[in-house]
Amino acid sequence: MDDTLQRKWPWLGDHLALDVANTVRVEDGRRVELLTTPADLAGWLDVEPAPMPRPDVVDEHCLERFRSVRDAALLILHSAASGESLPADAVDDINNAVQAASVHRLLTANAREAEHVVAQTDSTIALTGHAAAAVVDLIARDDLANLAVCHAPACGQFFHRARPNQRWCSPGCGNRARVDRHRHRRNNPR
Repeated sequence: MDDTLQRKWPWLGDHLALDVANTVRVEDGRRVELLTTPADLAGWLDVEPAPMPRPDVVDEHCLERFRSVRDAALLILHSAASGESLPADAVDDINNAVQAASVHRLLTANAREAEHVVAQTDSTIALTGHAAAAVVDLIARDDLANLAVCHAPACGQFFHRARPNQRWCSPGCGNRARVDRHRHRRNNPR
């Protein structure tokens, strides 16, 4: 596996829905797309630890469909993290992707683990349906209150809080936020 790809996606391995949503960042208050080319999506699929259907061809059409499901996931996760009602259009987009792929959740031999089985033979629809099903699983969880957005500079990633007062997704983001806060205080004395 390419070490460069793993450095590009260091946070992968949380819930699949968060890994999908975190393919964008927020820098200086604006959204930065991390999946700009089909090769970016193929690279992300190469290092994503969750088992997912792999499209036969990762092309512009596949990238566009994946980003469409991801964008719906972003709207839903932001609403859920804020305690707001979920946006109906985004819910419809996620549900339609799950239904189009005929995704079913099955038990495995391990407790607290399930497997998504996709009946759809079109590999792009299978991929997006699998990603959408992960969003459904996450939003339906009892521990949704642990869902948070990192507000460190150049982050904006979703994460699960390990403790109630956790504000950043990683120690690196915490360090960046503290340095940024110190720099602003030093440059703007009262």
